Amino acid sequence: MLSGDDLQRLLETGGDVTEEAPVVEAEKAPAEPAVAPLAGEASEETGTVLCDGAVRMRSLKRSPERGGRIGDGCSIGYRTQEGDPLEEEAVTAFNEAKKLSGRSCAGMQVGDVAEVVATGEHALADEETVADVEGLERRWRFEVATVAAGTCLDKFRLSVDERIAAADRLRERGNQMLKQGRLLRAGDYYERGSSFMDVIEAEDMGMPGGKKDAKAVANNRRIRECQKPILLNWALVLMRRKRWSEAERKCAEVILDIDSSCVKALFRRGQCQIQLGSLEDAKKDLQKARDLDASIADDVEKELVKLKRQQKALDQQDRGWAQKALKKGLADERSKPKQPTAQDEDDIDCKVKDSSKTRLMPETSAGTAGPVSHKEVLAAQEKAAAEAGVDDITYARQREAIYNQLLMGGRPE
Repeated sequence: MLSGDDLQRLLETGGDVTEEAPVVEAEKAPAEPAVAPLAGEASEETGTVLCDGAVRMRSLKRSPERGGRIGDGCSIGYRTQEGDPLEEEAVTAFNEAKKLSGRSCAGMQVGDVAEVVATGEHALADEETVADVEGLERRWRFEVATVAAGTCLDKFRLSVDERIAAADRLRERGNQMLKQGRLLRAGDYYERGSSFMDVIEAEDMGMPGGKKDAKAVANNRRIRECQKPILLNWALVLMRRKRWSEAERKCAEVILDIDSSCVKALFRRGQCQIQLGSLEDAKKDLQKARDLDASIADDVEKELVKLKRQQKALDQQDRGWAQKALKKGLADERSKPKQPTAQDEDDIDCKVKDSSKTRLMPETSAGTAGPVSHKEVLAAQEKAAAEAGVDDITYARQREAIYNQLLMGGRPE
């Protein structure tokens, strides 16, 4: 299935193929000039980039006639070289067939010609196997010559039975690709199969008492039952590709829309949440899955060990950050401990008693009363602290003691 961005780039205006439309043979196009290699980004020169850059298509010729576009299930006649005899294929989920990149024909119509470059898995047909697809690239010319009438599958026109049958076929082909390790192709099939299931019937009949249409309820139940394994397998593909956020959303669709007690969905969502750092949510999902199915207790325990290990790592990171913040952002020279000296014993005592006027206002000379005003008290303390060389913390405590005594005892005499 084409994703939103791909579909937006490819689909153009035009109606669907009607059943009455005949099979059309396009006029033979004149020879096209040589085409420069495609770049990696979409533009007017390079055409359309699909599949995260794995498939690139550039239009060489557009048919002047507007007609139905190629879609899922269409039977088409095409050429990969000018002048070659026609080859016929049924386009299934825009699948590759021989040298036909399924993504390449999306949005094309009879008479269109394009150059296609595919890399990696997208350069292979389903029946092909290659030990290493890294660096694999294939390039070909693709011309749409005929489109058989009435063969395109439109989910809005199909019955529930037809849509379920189409989705099941795509799921089975996706399973085959998954067994072969063809994750991209498997994901394409699951995505397309799922799209047939996203149209449900209206259940509410709009009558008093909230009466529902029993047939619509039954059909929607069947649709959800068909959708469930597709979403679960799609999530598995995304997990193997380490696309944790997308996989988590697929599992959530199953839990929220289809079956809140689905063990596979809960377990896989828990695995995704561990990778995403949502450890509390992961723990809840894993424990719920274990409660629902005791046979997976060992698997759940393994995931909980991973969770605890990751939590410990996060705690260590937080501890390191806190220590760094205290060291560089919240501490200064005043925080460093100072070794007491003999001179410190003669400093002004910061623990001032309410009745100790001599400590609050030390005498300036023997037998002479100390200062009597607030300013003089503070000035005397500041002078004594400077002479004694007290540190800033002791100085602040002395000031605090003076202020407290003034508040409790009023103005000094």
